[in-house]
Amino acid sequence: MSMQQKIHVVGYDEIVILMNLLGIEGTVLDDPNKFIDVFEKLRENKSINIIIISMNLPDKIIDYLLDFKLNHTKPFVCLMPDLFQEHPDDKSIFLKKVYKKTQKLLI
Repeated sequence: MSMQQKIHVVGYDEIVILMNLLGIEGTVLDDPNKFIDVFEKLRENKSINIIIISMNLPDKIIDYLLDFKLNHTKPFVCLMPDLFQEHPDDKSIFLKKVYKKTQKLLI
C-alpha cells in the first residue's frame, strides 16, 4: 500500500489560511528563527513530498535551503514570492542567489 504524498506550506497566517482553503495543510510561522526546526521536522515526515515556503527569511536560511535543494531531491522545496506585497519581485530568491554565485565564479 502506497502512502499518500502531501504538500505542506510554511508561512505567515494569511498564506497558510489561503492554502488551507485549497486543502493544503500548513504551519503558521511568524518567527524566522524557528524556521529550521520546523523545516527539519517536516522533511523527516515521509508523507510530505513538497514544502512550500511563503515567508521572509534571512540570507543565512536562504543559503541553507539552497544547499538543501542542491543536495536533496525530496522533499521538493519551493520558496514562493510574497503574494501580498505591493510590487512582487519578478525573480525567485533562489534564482537570484544562484545568479550571484555564478557571477562570482565567472569573475
